[in-house]
Amino acid sequence: MTVTDVANGSSAGKKFLWLAVGIVLAAGIYSAGWFFAADQIEKRLTTYLSEKRENGLGGECTDMEVRGFPFRIGLFCDKLRLDDNLRGASVSFGSLRTASQVYQPGRAIVELDGPAEVRMSPGLTVSADWTLLHASLNATMSGLERSSIAYDNLTGTARWPLTGDSLGFGASHGEIHLRQNGEDLDAALSVEKLDLRPAQGPSLASPVDVAADVTVVGKAGWMQAGALSARMLRGSSGELRHLTLDAGEGMSAKLSGPFSVNDQGLISGEFSLTMMNIDAWHTSLMKVVPEEIDLINNIATMLKALAGGKNEATVKLNVRDGTAFLAFIPVGVLPTL
Repeated sequence: MTVTDVANGSSAGKKFLWLAVGIVLAAGIYSAGWFFAADQIEKRLTTYLSEKRENGLGGECTDMEVRGFPFRIGLFCDKLRLDDNLRGASVSFGSLRTASQVYQPGRAIVELDGPAEVRMSPGLTVSADWTLLHASLNATMSGLERSSIAYDNLTGTARWPLTGDSLGFGASHGEIHLRQNGEDLDAALSVEKLDLRPAQGPSLASPVDVAADVTVVGKAGWMQAGALSARMLRGSSGELRHLTLDAGEGMSAKLSGPFSVNDQGLISGEFSLTMMNIDAWHTSLMKVVPEEIDLINNIATMLKALAGGKNEATVKLNVRDGTAFLAFIPVGVLPTL
């Protein structure tokens, strides 16, 4: 078909012409809309960070750029820094990369490079690095509905400059999952080969695998707010479906049961505790915390007595206002939340 055919009034030619014009117009409108949205993201994020800075909060996304045309849209930064001057906290990261499909803007993938540096007043500094850290987010107009974070080969050090203490940590892989479940919040985490050690010296114990699954009642709003705080668990209650530790060589422990946290951050609950290979746990813990040998000996003796001399036991662990009781005997004080 030629232009002459179209000009002479061919019906098929006119339809083809209008189709071509429609495609060009649609592509042009879509392209203009994509670049307008990209420009708005950059401008609004810059304005948002400026407004927050006036309230003691701040941040910087250096060399900010929106990429992904034509079917994706995402924010890229060479470095990311967030500051909270009111609480004396700051955190910095390496490159940030995000991506979202244009037709699913509420679902996003985020990748963040190390190293990271976290500073909290009056005296905590955490440095960390990893080979891969990525997150997925599922959001609506009211906030986050679901979020997941996964990382590989995490290493780092926590330092307390005021005391001179430091603690090294590492993990081969870890995941954190959060979701709204009606009015409740479900959270699950897992850490493979968690390794804790002094800054100078060998590991405190063999690496352990950690997993936890918990529901916090009536706190789905935490996801909608999109913000976490150090004392957010105060005044809450929920169900610990399981908290498990696997240290290898048959050493494992599992804790489950309902809990509550009062306004002072003290935990209460009735838990079921299962421990396998009590003798091995006994030996390992005496090496890790030798200053608590008497307490460790007493707990191991009680566990084996309650288990009828067996090397594994399932017992009730009652916690009242932060103090843990085993068979009505206090065995430890939990830290406040």
